[in-house]
Amino acid sequence: MSSSLSAPESTPASPATPAAPAEPIFGGEPCFHCGEPCPAHPRITIEREGRILPLCCEGCRAVSGLIFASGLAGYYRFREGEARRADTDLDALEAAWRSCDEREALWGAPTGDDTFDLLLQTEGVHCAACAWLIRSRLEPLDGIDRVQVDIGSGYTRIAWNPRVTRLSAIARELARIGYRPHLPLAEDEERGRLRERREAMLRLGVAGLGMMQVMMYAVGLYAGEALGISAGAERFLEWTSLLVTLPVVLYSGRPFFTGAVAGLRHGRMGMDVPVALAIAIAFVASCVNFFRGEGAVYFDSVVMFVFFLSAARTVQLFQRHRSLQASTALARLLPEWAHRITERGEDTVLLAELAVGDRLRVRPGEAFPADGVIRAGSTCVDESLLTGESRWLERHPGDAVVGGSLNRDQSVEIEVTATGQATTVSALGRLLLQARGRGSRAAGLAERTAAWFVAAVLVAAAGTGIAWWMLDPARALPTLLAVLVVSCPCALSLAFPAALAAASRRLLNEGILLSRPDALETLANADLAVFDKTGTLTAGQPSVDHVDINPEHPESQRLGESGALALGAALERHSAHPLARAFRDADGPFQAEQVHAIRHRGLEGQVDGGTWRIGSAALVRVGEGVGEGADEAINESGDESGDEAGAIWLGNEQGWLARFTIADRLREGCEGLAPALSGRGLECLIASGDARAPVRRVAERLGMTDFHAGQSPEAKMALVAEGQARGRTVLMVGDGVNDGPVLATADVSMTVQGATELANSAADLVLTDASLAGVATAIDLARATRRVVRQNIAWAVGYNLLALPLAAGGLLAPWMAALGMSASSLLVVANSARLARWRRRPNEGMRRRQANESEAAAA
Repeated sequence: MSSSLSAPESTPASPATPAAPAEPIFGGEPCFHCGEPCPAHPRITIEREGRILPLCCEGCRAVSGLIFASGLAGYYRFREGEARRADTDLDALEAAWRSCDEREALWGAPTGDDTFDLLLQTEGVHCAACAWLIRSRLEPLDGIDRVQVDIGSGYTRIAWNPRVTRLSAIARELARIGYRPHLPLAEDEERGRLRERREAMLRLGVAGLGMMQVMMYAVGLYAGEALGISAGAERFLEWTSLLVTLPVVLYSGRPFFTGAVAGLRHGRMGMDVPVALAIAIAFVASCVNFFRGEGAVYFDSVVMFVFFLSAARTVQLFQRHRSLQASTALARLLPEWAHRITERGEDTVLLAELAVGDRLRVRPGEAFPADGVIRAGSTCVDESLLTGESRWLERHPGDAVVGGSLNRDQSVEIEVTATGQATTVSALGRLLLQARGRGSRAAGLAERTAAWFVAAVLVAAAGTGIAWWMLDPARALPTLLAVLVVSCPCALSLAFPAALAAASRRLLNEGILLSRPDALETLANADLAVFDKTGTLTAGQPSVDHVDINPEHPESQRLGESGALALGAALERHSAHPLARAFRDADGPFQAEQVHAIRHRGLEGQVDGGTWRIGSAALVRVGEGVGEGADEAINESGDESGDEAGAIWLGNEQGWLARFTIADRLREGCEGLAPALSGRGLECLIASGDARAPVRRVAERLGMTDFHAGQSPEAKMALVAEGQARGRTVLMVGDGVNDGPVLATADVSMTVQGATELANSAADLVLTDASLAGVATAIDLARATRRVVRQNIAWAVGYNLLALPLAAGGLLAPWMAALGMSASSLLVVANSARLARWRRRPNEGMRRRQANESEAAAA
């Protein structure tokens, strides 16, 4: 429902005074800093260069003001995404971190006198601008020597002196600019992964620089062989090529040699064996010919092999490390500290220090540190991140609570029943790892196939070398090298990666991030799409969908729908309940006073000269006439502001005045999603942890007849597995922590904008745009990529079948084989580059649907 907001009155400015910047219309637009929706009340803004910028909270105003005041406004120009919503209670965060100030074990690895290497996990780091902002704020602080930020993992390394700067001060400074810090769970393991990534990138950089230089020198040598070159110039180019190739082989190529030796030692013949052989033989033969002063040198082939294979290994390494971040994302659901109740009072302790039987205090707004049972107090718990249940759930003494869920109402005391690996969060992690491990059979098949291929290549090369040694020993080595170079499937190995790289760029331009390389191949074959509801199909932003007025109420004629809505909004501005956000766009002349909560039922306050109540049907009903079915709604009610049927009631001592039907807004692009996917041959269904009524409503609005409500993570996994057992290729689209295991179970998975970190770490594709139209776009581009890959494979196989007999017959010199391999690879790359310019044809889905229907009718 729409409303208009007027700007505050201001004193007219004199002609010499610049006009005040125009006040924007507020309510629902994105926050300038973090992108979250801004409330209509209270209005929060910041002025910058004559513009009034909307902000969602005081935390974001403080952070943006700090960034502007520090001269770091360039962050907003160069960032690649919205920042994380800022913390509003920095004092509480710093107080929690003070427990670490005197614990030397948490300061990091000692690096010298009073200096330590601190590793922190920082939320919200996603681009170079984030890293620049963190460095710019931390490095000027006393006691901090150096700051490094790993964008891929979100880890920040700080070289610091804890005698000069406290750890809690560093944590506060990071939180001030919107990057909430966390202590790493497995610091040694993460340091090892960071070191492994740095070494891989350094090896790739050395190989890349070496390849560029040696290929330039090779052009001169090849041209000189055809057109003539002086002996001195030729000798100089060969000397330079040798010197540049040496570090590439010894440093960048080292993993291939160590991998080949390790494989042979354990009785395995992997792809490292022919690669190491080809590199070693080509390099040694080139060195021998160079120092003898006769014969060809193949330094260009060596560096090219090393670079292309190192690039593939580096991508594989990053993907492997990314899959390990799921446990880190799960751990972030739990707080670092807990408030343990002892005989001496209340102590703040690290989560690792908790034991079964400990008594903890959990305040409103805090996450439960571990699984437990409430021993004192009652509250409402938000388990939406873990179960998908959108409603808050009442919990009383004796009821169980799950670690990672949020305490939304009152302070309670719990007794710990499970810690560490025995918690529900850890069980989710094990489900995720089990789902990830199901691809091991395919990996084993690929490894066995690679072993047979390697053996065939070695047999062919050895047979060729022996045959030519018997016929013409002088031509044995060049022919052997030519066979090894030709049989190395560079063009074939580039068939998919080159298409993938171009498709990834195109997907990124379309607002889709590809996180698993082989996901496009699977997505092209998908024929069943499973969607989560809360946060995926819906935006998680409740709104007033309909207003029913009680005509028998004395105020119904005077107030009407708009007046009732404005009166209800005046009360709901005092509520922190999620459903209260449905009224944020409503405006009116009313102001509520003396508002107080009626536990688990709603609110009561003074509005328009009278006492009004808003909440459940039981709260507002004084006489009869609440409406048919109200008793059932009351019995199911557990909300502070409404009932299970998605309604909020407004009334006073004279009875109920209005019934507000609340509906979660559908995410942009949802309306035509089911027909669009049906036209592409995909069946659609909903699997949600939410209650049946809201799931049914969304399914009906979207035209999906198949829906499943109340689904646990295990039930969702079973649903996907059932589809896979029927031979279906399943696409799963979700957003929450509870979706992590099923996202990993599905053949291919996708998360939406705003998904949790765990869901993103388990997904194959991430929608960075708010619209779900990207689902159909990704499928179309995946199928276009499949066509290009098939074309690439056909060319690469054809080239190898043609060139291998020529090389074995001695008709190709090694340099000719390398040149032909490069040309074949370039052709594959050029064909793949067409995907970067891909455009979806209009009505493509409709044409495909009509074609499918025609084929079905003909059959």
